[in-house]
Amino acid sequence: MRSSIQLATLNYALVVAEEGSFLRAARRAGIDHSALSRRISDLEYAIGARIFHRHARGVGPTPAGERFLDRLRSVLLELDNILTLARTGIKDEQQRLSIGSNGFILAGRALDAVIEFGQCHPNVTVSLIEGSHPEPGATLGGAKVDVAVTSCSRSTGGAFELRLWKDTLAVVLAPNHPLASRPIIEWSELGRETLLVRKGEAFLLADAVGSDVQLPAVVEHQACAGILLRLVGNGLGVALIHDGDANSVPEGAVCRKLRIGGKPIQICNFARWRPDNANPALPVFIAFLRDRYSS
Repeated sequence: MRSSIQLATLNYALVVAEEGSFLRAARRAGIDHSALSRRISDLEYAIGARIFHRHARGVGPTPAGERFLDRLRSVLLELDNILTLARTGIKDEQQRLSIGSNGFILAGRALDAVIEFGQCHPNVTVSLIEGSHPEPGATLGGAKVDVAVTSCSRSTGGAFELRLWKDTLAVVLAPNHPLASRPIIEWSELGRETLLVRKGEAFLLADAVGSDVQLPAVVEHQACAGILLRLVGNGLGVALIHDGDANSVPEGAVCRKLRIGGKPIQICNFARWRPDNANPALPVFIAFLRDRYSS
């Protein structure tokens, strides 16, 4: 029986009792008069008792209807209290969320998204975990990843996926590099360069630019992006960066636009998470990404 009775119909029954008229109740509830009458008739049929009797001045509850409506008011009030407590608990309870990232080049918009989420949801403590190929549910650095924000297009099975923004790549060089005077650099011009990347990024880079594009000589470093850019500034190679992070390039290095065949090199980002993850902060973060960052 419960599945056949809608909550709205129960609320309508209370409105009819308060107004003493189907017409006035319909106007108050914003529903067609005949549709409201039909809903009440269906409710009476479902519970097997007449709730209202009709008379010349309108409607009034029957003795059985009086008992039903009194009990219904108590039940709906208790339901309101439960929902209020649930909303308050979700809002006030401090929660934790682990976000895994491949940290490709520099943060790009991923870090902006995490910062904005933290500002909008101060009750969620976010832990950032970097790995070369993070997957939701995996353990990196001793912590379990709730959601992976990654530029890798390859995913293991069983994870839900949300397509996010695209980042455009730029190249960072030493100020005295022969190509530093050029505002735009073609990928083919990096053929004789040494490309400095962090551990695991060579795989991601090949995935981003495509298997048919030849990579320059790649040297991987187990170091943060800041150290990598200092090496670049001292002439030990070149590095890639998200175009949106150009302002974060330290003094002693320059950032230039990068193209392949005259076209920007774009990397699509994804959020991936396991559907069996019961962390209450996870759907909040996914809804935030879908609302503000989904492509």
